Amino acid sequence: MTCTSTQIRGLIPGVLLSIVLFAACNWGNKKTDNGQKKAKTDSLAHNQSQEPALATKAYVAELISRKKEIERQLPGISPEAAVRLYNGLALYVDSALTGITENEGGWLNVYVNYYSEEKNAIVLPDSVRPTVTLLATAGIEPWNIGEGYTELRTKPTFYTEIFKTSLPADYRSYLQLNADEDTVLYSADAGLMLPFSLIGQRALHWEQFLTTYPNSILADNARENFEMYCRDYLFGQDNTPSFDNHQEISSLIPGNKQTYLSFVQQHGNTKTGAIVKLFLDKLATEKSVESLRNTIYAEIRQVFIPRMELLPAQPGFSTAQVEQLTKATYDTVPTEEGSYKINRDIDSLAFFRQDGHTYCLATFRNGIPAGGGPATGWVDVWVFKNVDGNWQHTDHLLNAGGGGMYGNSGIFDRLTRLGTGTTGIVLSGGITHMGSNISWDDVLAFNNDQLTKAFSIVNSNAYDSPVGNSYCKYTRWSMQPVAQEDNYRLVIIAGNCSNAHNLPLEKTVVPFKNGYKIPEKFEDRGI
Repeated sequence: MTCTSTQIRGLIPGVLLSIVLFAACNWGNKKTDNGQKKAKTDSLAHNQSQEPALATKAYVAELISRKKEIERQLPGISPEAAVRLYNGLALYVDSALTGITENEGGWLNVYVNYYSEEKNAIVLPDSVRPTVTLLATAGIEPWNIGEGYTELRTKPTFYTEIFKTSLPADYRSYLQLNADEDTVLYSADAGLMLPFSLIGQRALHWEQFLTTYPNSILADNARENFEMYCRDYLFGQDNTPSFDNHQEISSLIPGNKQTYLSFVQQHGNTKTGAIVKLFLDKLATEKSVESLRNTIYAEIRQVFIPRMELLPAQPGFSTAQVEQLTKATYDTVPTEEGSYKINRDIDSLAFFRQDGHTYCLATFRNGIPAGGGPATGWVDVWVFKNVDGNWQHTDHLLNAGGGGMYGNSGIFDRLTRLGTGTTGIVLSGGITHMGSNISWDDVLAFNNDQLTKAFSIVNSNAYDSPVGNSYCKYTRWSMQPVAQEDNYRLVIIAGNCSNAHNLPLEKTVVPFKNGYKIPEKFEDRGI
């Protein structure tokens, strides 16, 4: 079988991005270099999907030519101009690898069968060897990722060897980390291929990157790497779990426990060490592996973002009490949208503290499953407050956000901090229709016991066409504290994506000025 992407993190040098991308030309950095040598604009960074299908030899020749041209331009170039060259090359590499994979699918499908037990190595037939040798001249190699799948990728040091010291420090560090990691297969067949101790070290490396370069455009990708390694380090994967029994919290494998104890002893003053220590402490208090996982995952997500004080489920307040407190309102609203029934049910409850008070967020899904394509569901949001032991309705917004075609309601995604006294409530919605895949976040602000709509932002916009013209754009957003200001600023990273792989191209900072004014290009839902 042929596979064109791994399940490992975003913007990975040496790993194939499988969808031919259409790069958003208005997201690139257009500034000149103030007298420095100006990097040539790579047209494929603007309209990559228009690249015609080529023979493998033509792709290889073009890639070699581009590498040589970049190497010619690099001496004396500014770091910012080098980034533009890097982005353009990364986009073309993606396009070339996709085209070559389509050309060479015949032997890639059976590549694993070339393995010789006698020689303990891949032995290529004469019909394939010249092609593999040709690909190697451009820095491309077959890579077995398990379960019978083989992909084409650039070798791990592809980008570090080309750009050397020309890129900014954060790019150099990021690419070197990935180059070091990609020399070995991380996971396959739903199992880890590395010892747990090395996974803990990887988490430390990404923690160090995020500590050193907190404002890097690459920080979002680095944070995803850090979080993935922390989760896998402590809980493993399906076929390499850290617990003998997925249900029994007392079944932590002794070797894993010793590894974690040693890690805390050596790295207890790091953020990763603090998570591992919390994991060990919670083994004595959590009732199940699932509850432990929920607690630790929530902690991992907050390591590099403004912290929320999240609480466990509170005794005496559950879905039954929520339904009772919302009944009077729901008895007055329609149960049908047009002639179609609305299916309304509780999506989730989340407890948190703000300004010294305990709150419960309750979200309701409103779906219209019989409504067909045009029907759009939504999510309602309710907030309740514990006042002297009594839970009271504080505020609510009906049709607060989310939604999607075919009557889908969307979901509550998470709580996040928008300011020193403001909690953000993130609702996610999306559309999948005729090859289009669009998703968005609708963010509410809860402040002074009131709910308001803060902003909406599209986080993914992709189109997969069987005849080309495919594209994939993404945005990631986060909140950043501002000295002596109650409201945080919004940071948006935009770029090109393919499966789990993100190539950031632009960073936009939106300050709070009587609200957040989101650039229109981040609000366009396309349909």
